[in-house]
Amino acid sequence: MEENRLNECRRIINETDLEMARLFEKRMDAVRGIAAWKKEHGLPILDAERERVLLERNLTYLTKEEYRDDYRLFQQAVMDISKDFQKRLTEKPQDA
Repeated sequence: MEENRLNECRRIINETDLEMARLFEKRMDAVRGIAAWKKEHGLPILDAERERVLLERNLTYLTKEEYRDDYRLFQQAVMDISKDFQKRLTEKPQDA
């Protein structure tokens, strides 16, 4: 019985990882669009106030308080990856 539970948890993680990979690609495609817009309009990558607001808003999506601190770290890491990606895209020469 215990091994069945372990295997079920692993199956759920595998399915979730697949979905997260698809969502990551979707998110990064949108980040690419934002980077292009910011580059075209000469805007900086970092918008600290928007980042703060989004982090707080995203925490409200949780239904389990025990995950709050870890989700904050997860969301911050995702935002940091997005900013790094935007920076690389906006620093590329036009003909690259």
